[in-house]
Amino acid sequence: MEERSHFDLLVIGTGAAGLSSALGFIEAAAERGESPSVAVVERSSEQERGGATKGSWANLMVNPEGVVDPDVIQRVIDSHPEVDEAYFRTLEAAAGEAVDWLGKHGVTLDHTPTGFAMESTYRATVGGGQAIVEALTEAIERYPAVSFHYETEAVRLRLNGAGRVDGVLVRGADGLLRVLSAGSVVVACGGFEGNYEMLTRYVGPRAGEIVPVVPAVRNNVGDGLRMITEIGGDTAGQFDMLHVQLVDSRSSKPDAGIFGVPYGIIVNKAAERFVDEGSRTFEGLNESLAFEVWRNQNSAAYFIGDAQTFSIPGFEHLNQTDLAPVEADTIPGLARGLGLDPEKLEATVSAFNSAVQDGTFDVSRCDGKRTTGLAIDKTNWARTLSEGPFRAYPVKTAVTFSFGGVRTDVRARVLTPGGTPIPHLYAAGVATGVWYQEYPGALSVLRCVVFGRIAGREAAQAARP
Repeated sequence: MEERSHFDLLVIGTGAAGLSSALGFIEAAAERGESPSVAVVERSSEQERGGATKGSWANLMVNPEGVVDPDVIQRVIDSHPEVDEAYFRTLEAAAGEAVDWLGKHGVTLDHTPTGFAMESTYRATVGGGQAIVEALTEAIERYPAVSFHYETEAVRLRLNGAGRVDGVLVRGADGLLRVLSAGSVVVACGGFEGNYEMLTRYVGPRAGEIVPVVPAVRNNVGDGLRMITEIGGDTAGQFDMLHVQLVDSRSSKPDAGIFGVPYGIIVNKAAERFVDEGSRTFEGLNESLAFEVWRNQNSAAYFIGDAQTFSIPGFEHLNQTDLAPVEADTIPGLARGLGLDPEKLEATVSAFNSAVQDGTFDVSRCDGKRTTGLAIDKTNWARTLSEGPFRAYPVKTAVTFSFGGVRTDVRARVLTPGGTPIPHLYAAGVATGVWYQEYPGALSVLRCVVFGRIAGREAAQAARP
């Protein structure tokens, strides 16, 4: 038996996009002297709320004046013919206001330079995604007509006779179905990165080997994509690509990222190098490298450095594992600790060391210090691995989010293949597909906040008589 309740707005998801939608809607209505009713539906428990945002570093690509790096925006726009330029121009224009808005709700930003070469001119780090989740949730809960529905799965979008979305069929923890009717619905429940069937279908065989970067990613099972396409919504983004990163394969810590590879070497199970570790900065290399490790290196690799590598100032911030590296006084001893062939690893390191050219090692820029004569040369930050102790991290590939999702416009309205907005249906965050080829970093949480707010304010405008 279905139980019906009605809300002015229903939001699916409690990550940065969903919470920004709910609060954006409430604030827009409050500006008109209204106190709307809002329901927020979340698949996880209250203790696990926050989605992938909660466990992320939540880097935001803005400078202290709130300006997004224009070169990165242009690089994204130029990356593929299907990229929605209007979307990214809107993100660029609205980012400063969104960051100020987060600040007004108590989110602290830190603009301290990393000291390492980076591909984006500007970078700001929020005090963790958990700070965003807690600040926005606290602000939402101040309003009396808001209810959170935890351990509740969104099953199907409801349409009235004219094709307008007017609610969601949900399943509670008791297993029973009920309808939550609503004036508007915002879908902000992540992508399909936690759904192995969809990963295999879109990304390819063995995609199930890619682990979630934080536990909450397992809750992102493609509900938004499934429900919206069921009623005729369109898709966008590259479905066979993911934003992935390398993590310590021994660790169970959320987001145990290993980003220091450009300053050492990385080898596969055969103890052979397989990429130019110095081809890009640490945040530029990690995604393509992690994808390569999964697709072509049997889902396992080993990042190796020496005492010089691990003494680089700030190096510990690039490697967020909670476990100490494997360590040995010799390269053969390190190989044995990693389960690799000692003779092969020693030969690989010896060949690399012999190929290193003179030059000044400088982590703050692409220094041109390289190797020559190897099958795969290292083009920056090439320094001999010669000072013990030698250290290594075994790494594997972890998924952060999927590139493909539903198609929206700059007003966060869900579109049909013909470009028509589906009335009173909005989407924001990773549920929407915008990325092709690669993700540049530090824009995901930012776009969640920007377009989450847009979705909420658009829904508030649509609710006016």
